[in-house]
Amino acid sequence: MPNAHFSTGKKIAFTVVMFLYINLVLTIFWILKPLKKSMFIGQYDGEATFKLGSLEMLGSSAELLAKGMNLLIAFLLVVFLTLVTRLAKRQRLTYCCMGLVIAMTFYFILQPGFSYQESTIEKWLGFRTQFSMEQLTALSERTVWLFYWFGDLYISLMLAAFFSFLHDTVDLKNAKQLYGFIVLGAVSGGAVGSTYFRFWEMNNQQWLQMIIGIGVVICALAFVAGCLARSIPHHELKPSPNDVPRKKFNAAIEGASLVFKSRYLIAIAGIVGFYEVTSEVLDYQFTAMTERFVPKEEIGSHFGTVYAIGNVAALVIQLGFSIFAANFPKYRIHWILLALPLSIALSSLFFILAPILIAGSLLKISDSTFAYSVNQTGRETLYNPLSRQEKYVARAFVEVFVQRTGKVAALFIALLVPIFLSTRNETGQLETSLLGLQLLGGFTCIIIALWFYCVRIVGRKFEALEREHKSTENQAPDQAQSANSSA
Repeated sequence: MPNAHFSTGKKIAFTVVMFLYINLVLTIFWILKPLKKSMFIGQYDGEATFKLGSLEMLGSSAELLAKGMNLLIAFLLVVFLTLVTRLAKRQRLTYCCMGLVIAMTFYFILQPGFSYQESTIEKWLGFRTQFSMEQLTALSERTVWLFYWFGDLYISLMLAAFFSFLHDTVDLKNAKQLYGFIVLGAVSGGAVGSTYFRFWEMNNQQWLQMIIGIGVVICALAFVAGCLARSIPHHELKPSPNDVPRKKFNAAIEGASLVFKSRYLIAIAGIVGFYEVTSEVLDYQFTAMTERFVPKEEIGSHFGTVYAIGNVAALVIQLGFSIFAANFPKYRIHWILLALPLSIALSSLFFILAPILIAGSLLKISDSTFAYSVNQTGRETLYNPLSRQEKYVARAFVEVFVQRTGKVAALFIALLVPIFLSTRNETGQLETSLLGLQLLGGFTCIIIALWFYCVRIVGRKFEALEREHKSTENQAPDQAQSANSSA
């Protein structure tokens, strides 16, 4: 997509359409996330627990098993996308993915518990509660688990469709100009979706109907973006044997080889892995504190409030960072990468000293505020000075294998706490031990110390690579001038 054919008008139109596209995709996700999480946690309270053989679990612990199953779902998703992308590209891929999402949404609308009717008390009072006990108990256990997996499947499908469309349309030179604003749509979508869920009271069926409506709008935006993409010349480069492995099964091996041969890439892998471990542990601590101290009928509202605060804060941070980066492009990358682990460390120390609901909620807010904004931007920037082979093959290994490994490690660690440190209250109901959650906070601080060390390594190496690139760029005009003089 050369600049000569990519006019300013097309840039603005395409950027705005893709901004709205990703904004609505994330809006749906942040409606689904508190909805599915509150249903799942509400299914297993102190009276009704999840039983796995002789082992009893609360909703926060059972959720770890649901997340573990997502690894299998992710594998099946890769197979599905591989088959679909052979036939569908750009907007057609969006139609396929969103069509599947809408079909599954219709399935849940027809399930008992989603077709909610106002109770007599609510009619007398003149308002609807966002979650009622009737709704939560009417949902079958099977439906609750399927709906939880549906929420994760949705975001994986739609992000794959969006970024495949975006990368297939925008070349590298224009990406530097357009991606910042387009990806800002994701952050703003999180703020819009979570805030809307928190303050707009609707029942389950109405939320699902809204998701279908937004999905239709996304398809319309994909159609418009597809029309713009057809009018933009796109010259796809043929892969070179030196760039991409000929055998597909060698890709993961080659990616691992590239990573382990580079101290810089090992440190990036450490940052990714340590973040996944801490993020999953923080989410478990937040969920466990919520189910322990928040009444069952208010769980959805509490989740919505915390998510809204985190996403609005992320939007403010990202806007501030964009303005800062535009005025001071020579900022040091390691300061940006330190923001997230530092905020998590401070919130974890506060939680260890005061294991209360506010401290547990702050754990999730500190993660959401920086992970979805400056940390993601800084992490992606680390790949810029690398070779094409490292950007594609090594990055795929880090973002897929290392990320999944970090999640699995965190799930096993968090699962050990309820198994060995769960207690029962005076009424005999099972509850998560505060001591166990505090011990997890200490474990998080140890992981963050290793995270800091990895940031220190990549910060120094990134600055060295920047100096090398600048030196190469400065030498190129001098060489061209000397060649013209000799001619």
